[in-house]
Amino acid sequence: MAPTILSNNLLVNGLRTEFVDTYQAIKNRQADSRLGLVMDLSIQATNRSHEFAYLNAAPHPEEWKFGESIPTDAMDAVRWETDVYNWARRVPWSKWDRKDDQTQSLFDMARSAGEAHALIPERIFFGLLQNDATDLLPAIPNAPDGVGLFSSATRFGMANGNLLATSGVTTVHDIRADYYSALEQFMGFQDGKGQPLLSKETIDAGVIIIHAASVTEAFETTFLQQKQAIGVDNTGAVGGTVVSSSASTNLMHDASRNVQLWGTSRLTTADEWYVLLANPPKKATYLLDRQDVQEFSAMEGDNNSDSVRSTAQEYIQFESRSGGGIALPYGAIQIT
Repeated sequence: MAPTILSNNLLVNGLRTEFVDTYQAIKNRQADSRLGLVMDLSIQATNRSHEFAYLNAAPHPEEWKFGESIPTDAMDAVRWETDVYNWARRVPWSKWDRKDDQTQSLFDMARSAGEAHALIPERIFFGLLQNDATDLLPAIPNAPDGVGLFSSATRFGMANGNLLATSGVTTVHDIRADYYSALEQFMGFQDGKGQPLLSKETIDAGVIIIHAASVTEAFETTFLQQKQAIGVDNTGAVGGTVVSSSASTNLMHDASRNVQLWGTSRLTTADEWYVLLANPPKKATYLLDRQDVQEFSAMEGDNNSDSVRSTAQEYIQFESRSGGGIALPYGAIQIT
């Protein structure tokens, strides 16, 4: 029996249609324009998986002492694989439902399932960011160096790697302290050969901070407010047990720091946030794009629709193919 997805709600004679576009009017199935700032969206796939590789940093010179052999340091390389997945959704209905739908909105609304494919890159990104295989990706890959996107083990020559402990998100002082801890961590990263990894220009180009929507006020106060109320304890130090408050200028503004904020409901843990370089040599994550969304349907009037003629079940379905991976994440730090 063909599924009846409308029950009786859209079959009543005389229904008004002023609110038929309640969900279509929201336009919430569009790609976020900020995604290209933090994820490489330019890589095209030609198969169901691809392997990537790069050479690690070349060695630096050292003294060649008289009478000794020239110093040598061999090169080595890294290789990893990224899979492409098939994404799809079919929306079925009885042809009788379509004909009796008093709003005549069934087909148009069902097509919004195709629009939802525009959200796949964003869902992949946040799955990688949070190491979450429950939303879309069936498995979260490691970075090319063999650990996750974020790791507190020594990485890039720095203790705590690119995963730093939070001071909290309840005060300007705490958020600001963690922000500068992230900047200082970026400054300390090394190239694997004992030399600085990131240039001053790269770090000074600014960062994009992704945080939970629930702490928007705290982050906007920290980074956007010109004058801030700073807590002062009984020793005169900022923070601690606050006994008075003092107006202060915003250090980030005074230092001409470039910070872009991205608050999102896709993050649900308030005190976990992410600092990503705005102009890194390579973005920390990437999309592997194999096939744009395609639409297929089986309707009563289709010449090849024997199934519809025998079951009265029509449908529309959408398919796309893509995957996502993690590059060497020297441009991303998690605060947690």
